[in-house]
Amino acid sequence: MHKKQFGILIMLVFLFPKFGTSQNIESKVDSLYQVNESEPGFSIAIFKGNEIILEKQYGNSNLDYNIPITNETVFDIGSIAKQFTAAAILLLEKEGKLSIKEPAYKYIDNLTRYKKGDPTIEQLLNQTSGIQEVDPYLFLLDLNWYDLLTQSQMINIITKQKELNFSPGEYFQYTNANYILLANIIEKTSEKSFPDYLEKHIFLPLGMKSTTKKNSSYSTIKNRAVGYIEDSGIFYKTDFKSTIYNGDGQVLTSPRDMFKWHQNIKNATIGTSELWKKMHTKGKLNNGEEISYGLGVEFETHKGYKAMGFDGMIQGGFVSKYLYFPELDIAFFTTQNIFDWDFRERFFQLVDLYIPKKESINSEFQSVDYKEIKLPKTELKKYEGTYIFLGNEEESIKINTIKLIRKKLIAFDSDGEEISELKPIGNQKFIFFSDKVIEFTINEKIKEYKFSHYPSDIEAPWVFKEYKPYNHTQSELKEFEGQYFNANFQIGKKIKLENNILYFYHRNGAWKTEIESVAKDILEIQNYPIELVRYDNETIKGIKIMGLLFKKIK
Repeated sequence: MHKKQFGILIMLVFLFPKFGTSQNIESKVDSLYQVNESEPGFSIAIFKGNEIILEKQYGNSNLDYNIPITNETVFDIGSIAKQFTAAAILLLEKEGKLSIKEPAYKYIDNLTRYKKGDPTIEQLLNQTSGIQEVDPYLFLLDLNWYDLLTQSQMINIITKQKELNFSPGEYFQYTNANYILLANIIEKTSEKSFPDYLEKHIFLPLGMKSTTKKNSSYSTIKNRAVGYIEDSGIFYKTDFKSTIYNGDGQVLTSPRDMFKWHQNIKNATIGTSELWKKMHTKGKLNNGEEISYGLGVEFETHKGYKAMGFDGMIQGGFVSKYLYFPELDIAFFTTQNIFDWDFRERFFQLVDLYIPKKESINSEFQSVDYKEIKLPKTELKKYEGTYIFLGNEEESIKINTIKLIRKKLIAFDSDGEEISELKPIGNQKFIFFSDKVIEFTINEKIKEYKFSHYPSDIEAPWVFKEYKPYNHTQSELKEFEGQYFNANFQIGKKIKLENNILYFYHRNGAWKTEIESVAKDILEIQNYPIELVRYDNETIKGIKIMGLLFKKIK
């Protein structure tokens, strides 16, 4: 045996002492994932080196027919499918059919030439394009996840948005829209349908015979698991079988096929090692700051070890996670046909059975030592007020009130519950929750603050603007009544006052939802802000919802 090989063997013996007690580990795995045979369940696998060292299944793939989950059952893996989309783009680049440095509009018909700049293909891949998410517009356009949702529909919604959330490369913001657009680029440059390209250039060459891209509501997919949600102990089928658009998901596979994909990433079965290294390199913002996202790959750190992979969550009833630790050459893949927001806790309990904690851990994110300064009461007083964030693609409307109490600025939520003290650190900046920063802008025209989620500030901040809460009178509510029409999407909305309650009619007028007052010219419907647009004479011109103008026609 080579001396280096012997050294690696000795290291692994000490690093993974639990491998010697595999039976004990398997019983612990069973305790994590065991479910009744009549319930939805899990299919899990652990890859070490060039082997699958553990593969287990639990529960039922189809409650109607009492079909157990086996190693041949295929699951919708959600956003993990983005890895295949990114790989297809890089394979096409290797063929010389595109460059990821090129602007995306070159390959996407009708994509807006945005005022803030033209996103590149690379910025679509690493989620820094600034393109708005498509999902929230479904409600506004009288669609939901159980309707037939095709590629052309989704592209139509995305390309009709005329504004970016930020300049390309300025921030990181995860959206499915980026990868739906990438699917069109793949089709245009390869002259093949998206499912055909994946099949011929990725799935078949890797021997992933159980893997398929869903492309029809009526397709028969062998050994397909049905997705469920649970409510009060009752399981309900929630499969989104009519979501057949491309790029961001809709791929079904098994743990054994994911092992073949994993081996490809390690060994470059297709493509080249340089291609897969490029895919697994962290992206950068315009200012040079790294983000924890590559080209269809997310990066994490656990117990001091760096890892890379992806999560896939579908409220239609599936959750999956793939995570690879290169330093230890071990990977974990779990998939399930029951939706669960807290799946990560169980996943990392599984990981912890196999991975020890490093003796010395250097955190990837170093905490920032902020130094509090003293400000006079008169200076603190000017920050008092009630502020509103009108939401974005992921978050709903939020309202905070900031008050000066005993020489301290305190932030409260809309229910009057204390959130945190705001401690001044200089230059109109404050720290709260020990590591979160908010920065105020206060002058004659503006009073607002920006909230940074992370000290590194890689994501676009939330902007809270000062406002005055307002309850509209009946006569004012009556003024809002009418028919509203958006010419871009050829869709209308109706607002009507009934029994002193203002309602918003949607789903072609079949459904109605109560509208609530927020501010003088801001209303709210299901966490969507409705902004009133007026002519100079104060007559209502229309309403704006998520940037879409619905003009009042009567």
